[in-house]
Amino acid sequence: MTFIKLLVFVAVIWSLYVQLSKVDWEHATGLEIKHWWALVLAFLLLVPNLWLEFLKWKRITRPLNVELKLVKNAFWAGVASGFMSPNGWGNFLGRLIFFRKRETIYIIFSTALANLSQLIPTLLFGLFAALVSYGNSNSLWIATASGSLFILAGYFYGDYLLPKKRSSYTFVRRLQSIRGRYQDLKWPFLAFSLIRFVVFSLQYVLLFVAFGYEDFWFLLINVWLIYLFTSFIPSLWSGKVLIRETAALFVFSGSMVSAPDVIVSSIIIYLINIALPAFMSSFIWLPKRKK
Repeated sequence: MTFIKLLVFVAVIWSLYVQLSKVDWEHATGLEIKHWWALVLAFLLLVPNLWLEFLKWKRITRPLNVELKLVKNAFWAGVASGFMSPNGWGNFLGRLIFFRKRETIYIIFSTALANLSQLIPTLLFGLFAALVSYGNSNSLWIATASGSLFILAGYFYGDYLLPKKRSSYTFVRRLQSIRGRYQDLKWPFLAFSLIRFVVFSLQYVLLFVAFGYEDFWFLLINVWLIYLFTSFIPSLWSGKVLIRETAALFVFSGSMVSAPDVIVSSIIIYLINIALPAFMSSFIWLPKRKK
């Protein structure tokens, strides 16, 4: 267990080094924090950000009747395993440590559903941002509306594609066995994910505000575009090391936002929302004894 803690810690430090080593600091001499309140507020919003994600996990564990301490430890274990997995979708791996084998399929599927619910506001707001930024033609409106409806239909009704008759395939049978257990999770997941998306969008915008940029709507639209462009790009680490910075530079190219400010803001949002929770989890989640 100590080795795993050390591995998580080293992974965090290595990822930070990769991020910082890519910044052209020689041309970043103009960097200056003009509004410290915005920087402090961006850090403080980590609390509701994590809390909303915890509420989704707590909702998953409600039918399992387990102690709150175990729920918390499993949550932090998921933070650790999510950090070390592509796009953070491996958070179920850490959570499974604390539960019996018979709960495996329920935890995996429910966690995947929670992750998918977080993708929905990213896509919906991102499509809206693309509409605002790149045109308002009727065809674009129709494509955006159709895409949004398709995403929502897949989230709410995709499981109806499962056959009602008992399947001969083991995996399908297991999904059939838990169908009734996760139906009530969809709306709460989507509500928590929507609020959480607003929170970490606001965090990102506040970092630009901290550097003196004041066009809030312009910043928000471009932040939504960044999240849209990076939502489907695979990444070894959950923080999308270098991918977000590249997308941010593309989105803000030709605007009044300077490249050093874009890079540093992207690194700071990574430090706050990805690296710091992963670092904290390496000291919290592992139990001394599994009962």
